[in-house]
Amino acid sequence: NVKRKYSEDDIKFGFTCQEKEGVDLPRCVICFKVLGNDSMKSAKLKLHLEKCHPNLFQKDEDYFEQQLSGLKRQRLNSTNAFYNKTSNASYIVAYKVAQTKKPHTIVDQLVLPCAKEMVRLVLGKQAARKLNDTSVSNDTVLRWINEISQDISEQILDEIKKSPLFAIQLDESTDVALCSQLLEFARYMVEGDFKDEFLFWKTLDTTTKAQDVMEIVNNFFEVHGLDWVKLVGVTIDGAPAMLGSRLGFQTLVKQHTPMVTGVHCFIHREALASKTLPDQLNTIFKGLVKVVNHIKSLALNTRLFKRFCLDMGYDFDVLLFYTSIQLREELDLFLQAQGKEEFRKGPATVLKQSHLELEYLVDIFGILNKPNLQLQGKGANLFSHQSIIKAFLDKLELWILRVK
Repeated sequence: NVKRKYSEDDIKFGFTCQEKEGVDLPRCVICFKVLGNDSMKSAKLKLHLEKCHPNLFQKDEDYFEQQLSGLKRQRLNSTNAFYNKTSNASYIVAYKVAQTKKPHTIVDQLVLPCAKEMVRLVLGKQAARKLNDTSVSNDTVLRWINEISQDISEQILDEIKKSPLFAIQLDESTDVALCSQLLEFARYMVEGDFKDEFLFWKTLDTTTKAQDVMEIVNNFFEVHGLDWVKLVGVTIDGAPAMLGSRLGFQTLVKQHTPMVTGVHCFIHREALASKTLPDQLNTIFKGLVKVVNHIKSLALNTRLFKRFCLDMGYDFDVLLFYTSIQLREELDLFLQAQGKEEFRKGPATVLKQSHLELEYLVDIFGILNKPNLQLQGKGANLFSHQSIIKAFLDKLELWILRVK
């Protein structure tokens, strides 16, 4: 027999869904009566509402949504200890699945069977049978995740609305599927302390101009009732679409709130610092980038280079995009074996010779690499970056003095 699935539209007839042994059963939010799966039809659900609750037949969908919200609160706060435990267990499992980004089916196929077996071995068969009432099917886990996500989002938006001010941080990037994604984070005040939270993720279906980004952000503000007047800061990257003086996103934001402060992303600022290298260092740097990209851009070259290092008995066999000079001789020999003389001439001759400039470059980019490590982890973005900038400038000053 074909098992019918619950549809979110069925709430207009006063029905939600209750799962039993992997089967969706319609449950009335008024009388709490549970019907059979064969009643999961609009006509039968409408008939139940018309016969059993004729005084509510003309009620709109919002009314039944409110009844459903009350039912959920009653379910979560029920004095029935067993029902409370199984419901909470289902929510917790769904939350863990969402955190680990695993397929929803993993609960029904792996987690629950393992849990039953462990409980059976430790507590006995009777205790293991109690887990049969835990709803963990694919559809149920999806609904729980959506509910948890919506609840967290509502809590964050409520905190932002109560905050006297807030700031946002945006970044637009393209993934491996060439899908342009816009991420936005918010920083606001809660009980006198600052709090950072993820706000939303949206896709840019066509162009990624400042106007497209502004349209998404403005629509989000309008739908959720966020006040532009409370916005005091915008952190963005250095793309023209973000920083443009006439049509950039930052300029469009100032049309809503002129007093907003635009801040350049810290990591991007460190990357910009590398673009101001003196010509002599920059020439060597470009030559090294060309050599590294030649190996890392092709999987075949990466495998050949690793095998070459292993056959030669070298201590290292993996070339990173950011690497130190201990693989310099290995790189030179590998390119020579491949007959790639174009990479061993010009700026890339640094591989064959001992250059003090290369050592300075290693130190400089080692300093610039520290923010990426220090910005990892919760609360790590609160560190002071003044010492990193000072170390970078000191290293450049030493090189300039040596040249003079």
